[in-house]
Amino acid sequence: MARLREFDTDVALDAAMQAFWLRGYEATSMADLMAAMDLKKGSIYKAFKDKHSLFMLALRQYLEHANRFNRQHLEGAISPKAGVSDLLHAIISQRGNDRDRRGCFMLNSLVELAPHDEAVRTLLEDHLSHMQAMLSRTIAQGQTLGEFRTDIPADDLSLMVLNFLQGLVTRSKGSVSVAALHQQADTLLKVLA
Repeated sequence: MARLREFDTDVALDAAMQAFWLRGYEATSMADLMAAMDLKKGSIYKAFKDKHSLFMLALRQYLEHANRFNRQHLEGAISPKAGVSDLLHAIISQRGNDRDRRGCFMLNSLVELAPHDEAVRTLLEDHLSHMQAMLSRTIAQGQTLGEFRTDIPADDLSLMVLNFLQGLVTRSKGSVSVAALHQQADTLLKVLA
């Protein structure tokens, strides 16, 4: 009779994600993962197969959380413009609370692995396309309501917002102030209007 798994898979994946997020994929050793997950090497391999498979599962879990977060802010607001504003400012606040200046696990993975890891590249391209589509739908609704400019297509404006967010999160790893990032978000909202 097979032994039952004696740990919570979601908790273990979250611990692995934190380790990868802090150090990056290449710099995270099995010893780091064992310490973070509080598991023996054999348990990690049995449950998750290998380091890359574990990384992919942790990254997927992060992206699922990010999708819920993005949808909550974009769709839960009183208007499309408020939704875009809420998302921008919520992400800035998140980054401001990150004392380790880890940036974004997704963007870190994009920079480190996507150039030479097709599985990571495909997963992240799909995620970014999905996020741009959510932004585009929200902006198109805002254009219909007169909240956003209509001389530029919603798809182009959504790409501008997405690129702004990626730059903002990357800058948050440095010494830029959270107040300056909030001010830049407000400037972007004026450009969109």
